[in-house]
Amino acid sequence: MIVETLAPGVHAIDAPFEDVPLQIYVVEGSRLTVIDPGVPETAAGRLAEGLRELGRRLADVDLVINTHGHHDHRGGNGVVAEHNPDVAIAAHPADAAWVTDTERYLAEEYLRFRPAWEPPAEAVDRIRRLCGADLPVTVELAHGDELDLGGGHVLSVEHIPAHTDGSVALLHRAGKVLFTGDALQARGTPLQRRADFFPNYRHVDEYRRSLDFFAGCGAEIVGTAHTGVCSAHRAAQLVAESRRFADEYAAVIETLLAKAGSATVAELSRATREHYPRYDDGSPLLNTMCAYLADMCAVGTARLDDDRFTWLGTRS
Repeated sequence: MIVETLAPGVHAIDAPFEDVPLQIYVVEGSRLTVIDPGVPETAAGRLAEGLRELGRRLADVDLVINTHGHHDHRGGNGVVAEHNPDVAIAAHPADAAWVTDTERYLAEEYLRFRPAWEPPAEAVDRIRRLCGADLPVTVELAHGDELDLGGGHVLSVEHIPAHTDGSVALLHRAGKVLFTGDALQARGTPLQRRADFFPNYRHVDEYRRSLDFFAGCGAEIVGTAHTGVCSAHRAAQLVAESRRFADEYAAVIETLLAKAGSATVAELSRATREHYPRYDDGSPLLNTMCAYLADMCAVGTARLDDDRFTWLGTRS
């Protein structure tokens, strides 16, 4: 059995791929809904298997919701559409371009840091494959939307533009189940055979706001993408750990820049990895590091000239 029932008609499917832990979620309203079908192999494999356990098929899926536009959340869209060409695809407009255009996604998420960092060509090809087919977004999600799936299943949409600009969380109020996508980062994503992914968010203030929402939304079960299904107690621990890391790294990046006096993105990335050797040096680290550096520039503790950040001192 790979299906865990979280509330009546609400299920989690364990669907790891490669060395990445992953959960896919299913809501059995009158519109059968899948939240984040993963990559092509998880949709064709574990999602299909889990649906069979529920007496369903991929062809029965009416709606796919992407909590955000990363490949490991939208890559399975095309597999579902192969079985039901009329399936609706839902995402927030700020991430819709990534769902519908793989090359734009690669450029804006993985290639934007050149020349400071560029992934190997084989890594880009791997991500391109995991994106699967590009499909149009037919349902645009907005903050405050109430998605009525029928049968008493309603999902409340919370726009939380931190992990990506178009990230959303979904609250199933009747079942008191919260689906976070990748918004609850804690100390990053642990991988089985590679260095872990650094906690990944593009907007620090929005990340802190999302943690406040998670803490106060009243969910008793929290379904994450890569940290499994959590009790309210465990989710509270993850929120607290997320807050601790956010505060910790704010101090770390300030210290690293102050020590250097001035430094490039590449130099600060190397310094961050030396401080946190467990993490990969890819886009998650760079996204988060640059978010903190942007905040430092905004409040006047740092300045960016061309490709070099200069430390200006702490605020008085």
